[in-house]
Amino acid sequence: MLAQARKSTAPFKAASRRKKQAEGFYETTVFVHESARDAIDRLIAKGQFKTRREAMEHAIHSLFRPEESATKPR
Repeated sequence: MLAQARKSTAPFKAASRRKKQAEGFYETTVFVHESARDAIDRLIAKGQFKTRREAMEHAIHSLFRPEESATKPR
């Protein structure tokens, strides 16, 4: 059943990746320390961010592209 669910979402994920790539975004994997993950989760619980991805995008853009943030905290 889980394999079927993954299979049915695969086309949507692929389309989402292609769209982001067309917009100039690149996918990367990062490892974060448990304490950083816990801090992100606390911000999510407080409603500042919706997802870990949103929180990490905000952090990256705040540091490297402060003039144009890809996501805005809630």
